[in-house]
Amino acid sequence: MMLTAQHIVAAQQTLQGHLAATPIETSHFLNERTGRNIWIKPEYKQHTGSFKYRGAFHFLSHLDQERYHGVVAGSSGNHGIAVSAIAEQMGIPATICMADDSSMYKRERILQQQAKVMTFNRMTHSRELLVQQLAEQQQLCIIPSAAHPLIMAGAGTIALDMLSEMQAAAVELDAIIVPVGGGGLASGVAVATHEVSPRTRIIGVEPLAGNDAQLSLRAGKIVQVDAPQTMADGLRHRQLEQLPFQMMQQHLDDIVTVSESEIQYACELAQGHLGWNIEPTSAVVIAALLFATLPSHWNHIGIVLTGANMQPVLHSTLSDPVVYHSATY
Repeated sequence: MMLTAQHIVAAQQTLQGHLAATPIETSHFLNERTGRNIWIKPEYKQHTGSFKYRGAFHFLSHLDQERYHGVVAGSSGNHGIAVSAIAEQMGIPATICMADDSSMYKRERILQQQAKVMTFNRMTHSRELLVQQLAEQQQLCIIPSAAHPLIMAGAGTIALDMLSEMQAAAVELDAIIVPVGGGGLASGVAVATHEVSPRTRIIGVEPLAGNDAQLSLRAGKIVQVDAPQTMADGLRHRQLEQLPFQMMQQHLDDIVTVSESEIQYACELAQGHLGWNIEPTSAVVIAALLFATLPSHWNHIGIVLTGANMQPVLHSTLSDPVVYHSATY
């Protein structure tokens, strides 16, 4: 089953009244630093601290008999936090599979929401295989983190919200920049945007240390990489699944990469100068604004800040290695 714009519109209707408001913001600091108008979708202010709430709620709201046995999900953290919180509200038992080097902060959030946590070594074991085994052994319903139309449609509602606000402000976005992990967010945003605002480009961002999606799109087939060693824990995927890969092939305009030092700088800038306690997975879009080669004629750029589930840390000093690049497509 492919993802369509109609699925995303239906998801928006399902989610109505169940989301925290995350209206678009702007930053004079970022505008001045980049020489562009930056429009920020602060999904880190969403319920459970990330955009993952949208897809998880949309999926869980469609469950019927499956809910009585329970659900299982593989997650680096934010998807698990969203699934466990919603499952607890609905009275559904939940099990979350997480790598043993995943964020302790995120793991504690999940445990506080009465879910079970199963850990594994991501260097030697497959999260997907563990989830599948648990689902079969305990008759649990799998809640995918990205590769399902219900999850992707929930994420795509972010674009519908953004574009509606920008239309009200009489602004057409030249591009929207989103992180790429499992590809659910990028796929949903791209499908929705190209339906509503076809001239707006969708740009994904990956850590250079884990650029499986970029390599896959360039190769025209799914490419697997070694377990990524990146601080952006939500982007440590080794490979895309088939559905997100197909949707990104059709709708994503480009993927850029950022280095670990650039992600670190963006985190420090966000937390120390802008007062945004966002996690590294969110900060990759800021790193892309500052360091990636983006067309110079893009005057209005939207970015999605995806999550804030990390222990608050303030950085008092910043080095300033920013070198701006521009290009013309």
